[in-house]
Amino acid sequence: MDERIAKQFTISKASPVPLYFQLKTQLVELLKQGIFQAGDKLPTEAEFCELLDISRPTVRQAFSELINEGYITRHKAKGTFVSRPKIEGYFFQKLGSFDEEMRSLHLTPSTRVIVSEVIELPEKCVEIYPKSKRVFHLQRLRYADHEEMVLVNTFVPYEHFLDIELEDFEQSSLYDIFSQKYQTEVAYVDRTVEARKAGQRERTILNMEEDGVLMHVETVAYTQQDEPVEYSIAEYRGDRNKFKMRLIRREN
Repeated sequence: MDERIAKQFTISKASPVPLYFQLKTQLVELLKQGIFQAGDKLPTEAEFCELLDISRPTVRQAFSELINEGYITRHKAKGTFVSRPKIEGYFFQKLGSFDEEMRSLHLTPSTRVIVSEVIELPEKCVEIYPKSKRVFHLQRLRYADHEEMVLVNTFVPYEHFLDIELEDFEQSSLYDIFSQKYQTEVAYVDRTVEARKAGQRERTILNMEEDGVLMHVETVAYTQQDEPVEYSIAEYRGDRNKFKMRLIRREN
């Protein structure tokens, strides 16, 4: 560890505050001050032990809590690094496209289409589109500032959106195409979210670490007439995304 960095820490064994918590809070402060910046490699556990005269379990507990809180990440065989700030979206508070959301956060969105095809109605869509025989399946990898953010599989009832497979989804959003070409407006959506461990394919496509976690989000979008027009399954990188929600108490 650089001696200049070591001098930033004041670990007191006489303090009633646990040593791991002293180390943790001081590391957080250094991160906020920019002394450690996103992508920087942190000193090893052994280096912290030697220069601060503390035990390995003390350092390990501090690191563990910082990892859980998203401040740092551990890369197998490479070391421990300062995390990049998570993209903080309002995905559960307002209805809008991915591009709009990213631009509102001053990030540059982009899209790569992986699959664009018309297929027979898959089993997962039967309850959503009971009257449809075919769906348009669109798989997209969405980026923010050229970094992989989310893998999205979208299914729309093909009978309502004939020839939609001819559209350029790397340049236009799904909802814009709905509105401009098919005069269809999305009025509201139902969304569910759960945490899942990323599989090999998701880790590869999203450029994630082996122990990466996904936020699995399923969306069904409806028109004002309560007609479902989109079913999407989105796999968000858990290490790069977090969502805000606002809950409003209703008076009886």
